[in-house]
Amino acid sequence: MSDTANTSRPSALRRLGRTVKGFLLWKHERMSWQYDVMCGVIFLFVVLAPARFFHDKPVYNPHATLDVVKMDSDARGVRYRVSAELLASYDNDPGRAALEVLALNLGHPFTLTRIEPIRAQDGTVVWYDVWVRE
Repeated sequence: MSDTANTSRPSALRRLGRTVKGFLLWKHERMSWQYDVMCGVIFLFVVLAPARFFHDKPVYNPHATLDVVKMDSDARGVRYRVSAELLASYDNDPGRAALEVLALNLGHPFTLTRIEPIRAQDGTVVWYDVWVRE
């Protein structure tokens, strides 16, 4: 009798294996305790995982009026002064970042002709002067 009882009911290890397989393949239905556990584990991972796991680089306020200032225009084109912090939030290369930032702020076609860093007294770059032909 014990042999037939063991074959008709799966062992605890087999049930555990099916549950783990269901977690990995996301086979559990909503409103089941397994689904709630999976959602809880995902929530805990997102909340408790260190930020360095995500390599997130948030975009610094792209629409602030003081981050992009039209300075003047001359034979070289129109000069804009752009915040170095703003450019750094878009790309490590100031030229590529300036193209992207100015495309968002100008709203019309232009060609980047020149870019120069403006440094503070301690040597850090705080602004870039960017010349464009509009």
